[in-house]
Amino acid sequence: MPVQVQIGFLFFLFAAGLIARRRGWLTPPQAGKMVQLVITVGLPALFLSDVSRIPLHRELAALPTVAVIVMLLTLVTALLLGRAMHLARPSFGAFVICSMSINNAFLFPFIIAGWGKEAFAQLALFDLGNTVIQATVIYGVAAIFGGHATGAGALLKRMLSFPPLWALVVALAINLGGWHLPPLATTVLGWTGRLILQLVVLALGVMFDAKLLGSRNVLGALALRIVFGLAIGFACVEAFGLTGLTRSVLLLGSAAPIGFSAVVIASREHLDRELAASAASLSVLLALVYVPLALWLLHQP
Repeated sequence: MPVQVQIGFLFFLFAAGLIARRRGWLTPPQAGKMVQLVITVGLPALFLSDVSRIPLHRELAALPTVAVIVMLLTLVTALLLGRAMHLARPSFGAFVICSMSINNAFLFPFIIAGWGKEAFAQLALFDLGNTVIQATVIYGVAAIFGGHATGAGALLKRMLSFPPLWALVVALAINLGGWHLPPLATTVLGWTGRLILQLVVLALGVMFDAKLLGSRNVLGALALRIVFGLAIGFACVEAFGLTGLTRSVLLLGSAAPIGFSAVVIASREHLDRELAASAASLSVLLALVYVPLALWLLHQP
């Protein structure tokens, strides 16, 4: 199937999600269950299918490393900017976690359609760094701003209960150990993961929230997540001397939209949920435009 048709289908799914919510066919809680299915089944299946077979080399270690660098530098900048903006504590916390949260789940179906399995596997490695920071630093920041700081044990438990992390670890172990899954297993896992992954775009259409789109808080979070994130990513690819597909994957991952996990965390820790939902929704709407364009501009023949 041509790449243009595959990406066009993703646009169709997002529009279908918008229409389904408007007509009452699907609700945000139901969309949340779709995302949960992607997290518990879709991504682990794809990680086991594709990451277990990707040719690994030293350069790829930069992918999770740069994800961590991008998120931590954004944390420092968001704390300084949020203080200068004199934000109320709940809004301050939501602003910081939105600025840091990377939505690789949104990128996965696009990158598979545009660049193929190897690019997906590399983005999965980038997501390893994202997952670790999401499960530790971002949860910790949200808990502190919400007044519900938890201990290191609770944060570790959250991280270890994240299925894609375990699937990625197993896939890397299979790869590094020189083992191979049966061809039938990789085929079934690959098709299952790709089909379920399409639910991400449909769910994001259902969860799209247009509130507060002109707010300086929302626009500030968007600028930090997309523009500042891309700037850090670019500096890192130059510093590490990355080229080819790895360079392209890293740049796209660094400029990913805001993760909807920020909305879930903001709600759970009693931060400004409206700010988080509006920022995440608008970032996804923008990403529907700039991600296909980036796939074309960064394309590696």
